[in-house]
Amino acid sequence: AAPFELLRVRSMGYVEAIPVKTVLSDFLKEKRQKRAKKSTKDSEIETSTISLKNISKDDISALFSGFYPIVSRELPFAVVKFLIFDLVASFTLAAINAQPLIIEPIQVGVGTIGLGVSAGAGAIAGIFGAFVSHPPDLILTLISSNKGSEKTSESDKSPDWKDLVKELLAKEGGVFNLYAGFPARATFFFLVIGLQFFLYDYAKNVFHVGSEDLTLVLDVFYAIRQGLVNMAA
Repeated sequence: AAPFELLRVRSMGYVEAIPVKTVLSDFLKEKRQKRAKKSTKDSEIETSTISLKNISKDDISALFSGFYPIVSRELPFAVVKFLIFDLVASFTLAAINAQPLIIEPIQVGVGTIGLGVSAGAGAIAGIFGAFVSHPPDLILTLISSNKGSEKTSESDKSPDWKDLVKELLAKEGGVFNLYAGFPARATFFFLVIGLQFFLYDYAKNVFHVGSEDLTLVLDVFYAIRQGLVNMAA
């Protein structure tokens, strides 16, 4: 998914809506021009539109140039999201089930209250996930937007993420500069992740799928390992 995320971030730097094919073509032409300038051979500047049929091996490696920044953003986001969801949901259910008026224990995603707990815990998890992943997301956005800017005319090298971090920390505000635009991103994930967990549990209720059904495959493999199932038969 790294190439698609790279193109998505780059497309945000255009003032007007641009087709994905155009974004891809501009990106590959820019990379080819930089490789041509670094080469000792004289090469003509690429002006024609580059399609999927004209992609070379060097172009493929360029499309994965944002792999490490993307992983540094997505991995902490996913880990923190599920961790905070479990913690908040468990704490909330423990508080609710401790009430004397609760006869039957409430479960996450089951019933109206359970769905509300799922949505609320997901929304809070979205904020924490956005917090830990915002600096890498900001750096990735700055790198992608600066690649096609006129500021790099004196140097053919793409801006390094380490230099961007040092530049942001050196400015007034220090580490808070790494969280520029965080309120908007936190609001986005507050709504999206909350809705994500709500729809997931709601779909489980509609199709009558429980946690036991989701672990059925693992139970089969466990039975095979323990010799409870005769594969020879």
